[in-house]
Amino acid sequence: MSLMEVMELLAKIATILGIPLAIILFVNEKSKERREREYGTYDALDDKYIDYLRLCMENPELDLYDIPLEKKIALSPEQKIRQYAMFEILVSLLERAFLMYQDQSSTIKKTQWSGWDEYIHDYARRETFRNLWQTQGVEYDSDFIQYVNAIFEKVQSETIASSDTVQPVQ
Repeated sequence: MSLMEVMELLAKIATILGIPLAIILFVNEKSKERREREYGTYDALDDKYIDYLRLCMENPELDLYDIPLEKKIALSPEQKIRQYAMFEILVSLLERAFLMYQDQSSTIKKTQWSGWDEYIHDYARRETFRNLWQTQGVEYDSDFIQYVNAIFEKVQSETIASSDTVQPVQ
């Protein structure tokens, strides 16, 4: 075999092995980038939610944590403004999670969405949240508004159903 024939053979082998290897490396790199973006999304939303929880701890009287206050207090005009602002922060976070996670195909996004969906359901059971939504819930993505309104209907029907059940006499 001449040197030229050996070079041609090596070039063919490199082509046969190189192209599939390049495709595998490309797909692997894109997959890694996608995972990093997903974790970045998770971290960003998580950081914002932790910031929101800090606001709740600093302003418990505004009754915007997911566990309601047992005793409601009348809010001053300044407190009402802070309550509205905190409500908008919360709903913006929930909307962002809705837009980023809902209807996604990856496992990470599906599992993350289930947690955010539960938050939305928890808050929908809150009287304070429902009252604020009635006054401010029109400023968001129309699909998100429709989604939250459907949850309100579901929560309301659950509440009616649970109050209609006969309690045993003790």
